[in-house]
Amino acid sequence: MIHFFAILSLLLCGICSAGFHNNTTLRTGISRRSFLWLIFGGALLLRLILAYTTHGFGNDIACFASWADRIFTVGPGQFYSAETFTDYPPGFMYILYLIGALQSLLHIPYYSDLHILLLKLPAILCDMACGFLLYREAVKRLHLSELQGVCVASAYLFQPAIILNSSCWGQVDSVHTLVVILMCLFLMDGKMLPAYAIYGLGVLLKPQTLIFTPVLLVGILDHVFLKDFSVRKFFYNLFGGLAVICGMLLLCAPFGLNAAISQYTSTLGSYEYAAVNAYNFWGLLGMNWIGQDTTFLFLPCKTWGTIAILLIVLFTFLIAMRCRKESSRYFCLGAFIILTMFVFSVRMHERYMYPGLALLLFCCLYKPVDALWKCYAGFAVLHFYNTADVLYHYDPQSYDRKAPIILLVSAGMLCCLYYFYKIIWKYYVHRASVAAPASGHSQTTREKASGHVISKAGLGQRIREHFFSPLAPVPSEEKVRFTKIDLGLLLAICVLYSCFALYDLGDHKAPVTTYDMVQNQTIELEFPDDALPVTMASYLAPWHQRHFTLESRDNASDSWTHLGEIILNNVFTWQDVPLQGLTTHYLRLTLTDTDASLIELVFLDADGNVIRPVNAESYSTLFDENDLYPERYSFRNSMYFDEIYHGRTAYEFLHGLPAYENTHPPLGKIFIALGVAIFGMNPFGWRITGTLFGIAMLPFLYLSGKRMTGNTPAAALACFLFAFDFMHFTQTRIATIDVYITFFVIAMYYFMYHYCTMSFYDTPLHKTFIPLGLCGICMGLGIASKWTGVYAGCGLALLFFAHLLRRYREYLYAKAHPGKSTNGIEHQYIVKNFSGYTVKTIDFCLTFFVLIPVIIYLLSYLPFVDNWHPGLLDRMLANQTSMFNYHSGLEATHPYSSSWYQWPTMERPIWYYSGYVTDAVKEGISAFGNPLVWWIGIPAFLYVVYLLVSRSSLLRSLTGREAATSSKSENRKTQLDASGLPGTLSHREYITAAFLVVGYLAQYLPWFFVTRITFIYHYFPSVPFVVLMIVYSLMQLKKRISNRTFIIICCAYAVFTFALFLLFYPVLSGQPVDVAFVVKYLRWEPTWVLISG
Repeated sequence: MIHFFAILSLLLCGICSAGFHNNTTLRTGISRRSFLWLIFGGALLLRLILAYTTHGFGNDIACFASWADRIFTVGPGQFYSAETFTDYPPGFMYILYLIGALQSLLHIPYYSDLHILLLKLPAILCDMACGFLLYREAVKRLHLSELQGVCVASAYLFQPAIILNSSCWGQVDSVHTLVVILMCLFLMDGKMLPAYAIYGLGVLLKPQTLIFTPVLLVGILDHVFLKDFSVRKFFYNLFGGLAVICGMLLLCAPFGLNAAISQYTSTLGSYEYAAVNAYNFWGLLGMNWIGQDTTFLFLPCKTWGTIAILLIVLFTFLIAMRCRKESSRYFCLGAFIILTMFVFSVRMHERYMYPGLALLLFCCLYKPVDALWKCYAGFAVLHFYNTADVLYHYDPQSYDRKAPIILLVSAGMLCCLYYFYKIIWKYYVHRASVAAPASGHSQTTREKASGHVISKAGLGQRIREHFFSPLAPVPSEEKVRFTKIDLGLLLAICVLYSCFALYDLGDHKAPVTTYDMVQNQTIELEFPDDALPVTMASYLAPWHQRHFTLESRDNASDSWTHLGEIILNNVFTWQDVPLQGLTTHYLRLTLTDTDASLIELVFLDADGNVIRPVNAESYSTLFDENDLYPERYSFRNSMYFDEIYHGRTAYEFLHGLPAYENTHPPLGKIFIALGVAIFGMNPFGWRITGTLFGIAMLPFLYLSGKRMTGNTPAAALACFLFAFDFMHFTQTRIATIDVYITFFVIAMYYFMYHYCTMSFYDTPLHKTFIPLGLCGICMGLGIASKWTGVYAGCGLALLFFAHLLRRYREYLYAKAHPGKSTNGIEHQYIVKNFSGYTVKTIDFCLTFFVLIPVIIYLLSYLPFVDNWHPGLLDRMLANQTSMFNYHSGLEATHPYSSSWYQWPTMERPIWYYSGYVTDAVKEGISAFGNPLVWWIGIPAFLYVVYLLVSRSSLLRSLTGREAATSSKSENRKTQLDASGLPGTLSHREYITAAFLVVGYLAQYLPWFFVTRITFIYHYFPSVPFVVLMIVYSLMQLKKRISNRTFIIICCAYAVFTFALFLLFYPVLSGQPVDVAFVVKYLRWEPTWVLISG
């Protein structure tokens, strides 16, 4: 996922750079304020959400939390203590005092999500302030357009590296970054006393502000000594500086001056390493966390660091002298200092170059050259890689200081720094001419001179005009022909996949006869004289964790001797219980729970031979299926992972028992029960329905691909990629409910896409209801299988209303052009029928998307037994409350859980099953994606989003480009696509791209806000859209290549995907595999466990 956000960082820089160099202006007025509120409000909301949902770097957050609590409790005088670790100066403690006071006043639980958000809030607000300063400088001082100001501010506010630091990590580098920015602005204006004051405040807040002392000294040299020097000015500044120092001492006094000063001396002397997770010059040498006294080129690293600092100070003054006429050079000098020190000095942390990003953006404002924007983009991406890798992947126990990411990022830092030096040399030292960015005023003048006047409508008005402007009617798409070749390819893929999916799914037989017991009921067994059992194997149903007391006696007439207690845990799973202490041939089991249902007991001697009790006939149902006892326990004869919940509940549905698994709606378990009813309560029976649903997904994928692309090879590729995706294979062979929600998501979006390609202006209304009704039914079935179907429903609603909006805009067009026709559709017919058809369509949707799903949901509770709520409606409503309370209050952990941002990159596969064959050969089942599908899906998604944004007529309207294009079209003929908009995607392509993005995000985006434990299989419903976006992207490539080349690419892609599937097949299906092979060839990442050993 780190790579995903790194790409987003580059895209952000590219878009903002393009917007900054764009001449378009946003007009002033209410629309301008609304637009600014949207940008800054969105940036703030994003930060608050991330701050609330992520706990940050544990050590830092724990320190801030404890310090805030301590200073509010004991006060400044007793805060610094030898017994308490502290490494921040008094200034920041005043901020923490306010946080501690707010926590106490509002009764916020200590270390709760809200408390952590409160701790992150100062850094977040400083982020916002830096963004506002960028905007203000662009618009107020440089008189650039509103759009240019927003672009440069957005480049900072939405930069992943910036957001990560304050909102996710929880660090406060933005606080002293704001101080440095303000100091530079004051120095530009010659306001020395405010510069001294803000510098002093920064030193009190964070010692790293001292790094920028040379910038302040350059400002003093400029404004005190070199510019109109006078004794009066000298003493004015001297006493002003002394007043600031006195103020600093006064602020430190409540803490004790000695204690406060010790914070600086101890901090400046801490972390005596060449690099402290900083991917810089020392990181490139593999010297991260290596002592700074280590010799490098005949000198200790510490000495080289000192030399670097001296050279930095020297060159800072040299550069300053060469560009004295450049008032904005303070930002350049600050960036030069922090970036050079980060790369070459010792004891640098990963976050220390953070202020350099803001300083570089201010440089971009005053020197608007592409080179600086590229430099900013490079450092931003590299800094993000550095901090994200440390935050999410740093493990001191298995640290590799020569890991590829460390070496590559470190090398990139050196390259970017060299590039920055060239920029300084060219634009600051030699003062190469720079074309000033066009301001809104100059641009308007040029527009008027050329006759191209962009509409003066504000942002809000432009949005309204776009969405509610007339649009030429588009006919329904022609029906896509499903040929014999399509049928043959689909059948071939389904048969091939079915061979893998159905093979070794599980045993077709398992013990089924039960011996029901009540509390204190006993089982008394006598064994042959020549055999003594040492192990008891049990097969239990349907209640788990049954407690029995174990007793023995020497003879039938003796009293029983207590041996201990045993617990039979898992249901429908073979379990061994050692019979420790049993030395006689008489054994008694007594149930201590209220009830139990034993299916089979098997006793084994020391050699593993089955021993049948002498009195087995007295308990015939316990020993009538001993022949089904397996030689080795595995997924083939037992349940694994969550099958113990869902498969068990399917059994309970069939037997009218209270449902144990009640944290999800019942329909998914009903489907499992259907397989059990047909094939029996055995591994094959409880898995077969899900596997068949997995096979049934393939025709929908093929039809979706064919309908979206109209291309047979593309449709076949989509079907093939999804068929042999690892997640699809593994998740449809386990008896859990995710397969059913995924199936219905695929089906409902297929029918919605079918509906969106139809128009009730040229298609009988009742025919448009067919795919719409099927979509609603599938949505109801999906929600009744798992609540996450609601996520899909939100995406469907967005697509449906966007489709109706299109019909409305066509109605406006027809109304504005009466008596005509477009694409064979009479305008009079549109005007006459729009209102009636719209009302009937909405009424139909209320039935099929509300009423029928409610009925389906209610009926799914028919087999659901709840003794406390016997009525159908009553038990359904009671279960909704129970489910909500469970999911909202769940605080469980799991060693193979993962967060949403780890899913596309498969950083944490879930390891379902481990089986032992020999020490060298073992079995395993893991759920994750095919790398050739999931990893390629990341750039495919970004590419589709890029196409939507770059070809969007709305974006063209907002930026004014549409008007300019319209003016040019008067002089030359512009080729229009079906949508009637020049330069956009075709109507079909645009709908498909938007459809895929909405479908993908509807399944994926909600998980961003889920705080409970999550797993990679929650990404499964998003995978069909990933596959279709890959195929969509390839179809864009097809426009530039021949059909033959396209078919070769599709075939090659399919072959490599299938080869990877075959390579990983053993660890997806539980087949025996050599451990060394897995470790060497399949464990691509350390987190890919796949198999034990």
